[in-house]
Amino acid sequence: MIFDTHAHVLSPDRKSFPYGTLRGGAVPPVSPVVFPVEDLMVQMDACGIARACLVQRATLYGYDNRYVLDAAARYGHRLAPVVVLDAQEPDAPRKLEALAATHRLAGLRLVAPTLTAHDTDWLDSEPVLGLWAAASKLRLPVTVILYRLNNVAGRAALLRVARRFADLPILIDHVGLPHASTPEKKWGEAHGHDYSIPAGPDFGIAEHLSELGALPNVHFKITDINFDRLHEARLDAARFVRVLADRVGAGRLLWGSDVGQSPAPYAQKVARLRQAAQLLGPDECAAFLGGNAVRLYGAALAGS
Repeated sequence: MIFDTHAHVLSPDRKSFPYGTLRGGAVPPVSPVVFPVEDLMVQMDACGIARACLVQRATLYGYDNRYVLDAAARYGHRLAPVVVLDAQEPDAPRKLEALAATHRLAGLRLVAPTLTAHDTDWLDSEPVLGLWAAASKLRLPVTVILYRLNNVAGRAALLRVARRFADLPILIDHVGLPHASTPEKKWGEAHGHDYSIPAGPDFGIAEHLSELGALPNVHFKITDINFDRLHEARLDAARFVRVLADRVGAGRLLWGSDVGQSPAPYAQKVARLRQAAQLLGPDECAAFLGGNAVRLYGAALAGS
């Protein structure tokens, strides 16, 4: 059973679901992007994917979670939403509680509203810790995305939070490694960011993830962005997954397609996943492909 923990759905109805930004401001100059939930269901059926989390595409919709909530409600037996809130807003804990009372939420995602190298107020300031506490009380897993620019400071801040909320499942998008922190690699390189994968047998995993990897409540989401970077560097994705499993345990690894953002066709993403799991044992493979996701998100799916 395969569970896609990182699918983005994007409505063709720009009037009902307009693009927005984090903390307001001008809408970013993006080309119209469409990947409706109906298309996701077709692709999931064609590829044998049982369930998925709909992750709010914050860079396009900001904090307006209506489309992922509506889409998940239509297919509640197979889809569950992961919402994005402004964590520094004083009312954020109450908003999360209200959403959880009216929707089957899979989890909460935290995203830096303004990308800087050292600012982690969006992640570990006192107001934000109140939102972490609300998520912990609701038993909602929290996902964090770190970009290349804020990766070092973000990992340090997340380590402090993860130790404080030791009973709360925390997931790091794209494994949290600097080389896979955004699909916009060309833009990042043009602005001086290095996305190269460290030389050596462990892909930089020990260097970057040793402390977070020691915490049992921290989980690592391997996505198609990781596979893209490995393919570009002519490195073996199956070896990457094996090394990561040896480091943190296969029971803490999940897969996400990143469909609706990274460009590969869905069937290709699933084929990459199957190839990347080839060095795992049967029990490890079952956990990585879907078992871990069911354990974390299954309660959000109607009839689970």
